[in-house]
Amino acid sequence: LREFTPKKCLKYTEKYEITFLIGVPAVLTLLTQVQERNPVDLSHLKGIVTMGSPLEKAACQRFHKVLSPNIFNGYGTTETYWNTFLRPYDLPEMAGSAGRSCTDDDVRVVKVYDDRKAEPDDLADMDGQDVGEVILCSPAKSSYSYYNNPSEMKKKFYKGFMYTGDLATWDASQFITIVGRKDDMIVSAGENIYPSQVEEILNQHPKVAESAVVGVADRLREQAVAAYIVPADSSLTAAELGMYCLEHPMLSIYKCPRFYRFVDELPHTATGK
Repeated sequence: LREFTPKKCLKYTEKYEITFLIGVPAVLTLLTQVQERNPVDLSHLKGIVTMGSPLEKAACQRFHKVLSPNIFNGYGTTETYWNTFLRPYDLPEMAGSAGRSCTDDDVRVVKVYDDRKAEPDDLADMDGQDVGEVILCSPAKSSYSYYNNPSEMKKKFYKGFMYTGDLATWDASQFITIVGRKDDMIVSAGENIYPSQVEEILNQHPKVAESAVVGVADRLREQAVAAYIVPADSSLTAAELGMYCLEHPMLSIYKCPRFYRFVDELPHTATGK
């Protein structure tokens, strides 16, 4: 395909008996919407590979039902390729997690400090709650260098690990869950808020097609939470979303958006991220 359209992608999958599809979750959502309205024969499809953004549990369950029961989900970086992995038998139970280290990779979550990097063995608590930075050791996939850019190398690489800038928790089984970026974190009245956690709750609303959460300047709180919403139903209102967030058992009051902006679409990269 010279350019992606979900209808043509599904048509070609049926026509050419394609066995595997690859796409970020936003692309899979588009495929699912079209397949639900105008289904084609996907019986030759053996599985779907997805990465690039979190695979939310509700979305995973929908993809399982509509597209394929075999979904492979991973996490990695441009410099080190694919470093954690969720296999079909991990899903949908562990959806939302980025999985565990791939074979020959060492992926850890370490403490975060304002004035220095954590040492590679200064680990965040494996309790699924303590937020730290993801670091990677993947010598088979990375040269651990930037050509002619020593300042960036010093910033990113330390003692054989790449410091990704991604924030995450991990549990006793070493399943890593990405919660955001160090530079995307919203600090509101002293509380740390990770946009991806709020977006996951918003995206569960049946009238929301897609959302993006950001911090905006606020005189009292330093930053306030704002949400850009692509509605799936034109009847959706800010008041309805506000009440939904306030009543949601998995969203603390201080994380609830204070501002909503409805838009026709959100900006995406060429790969759909």
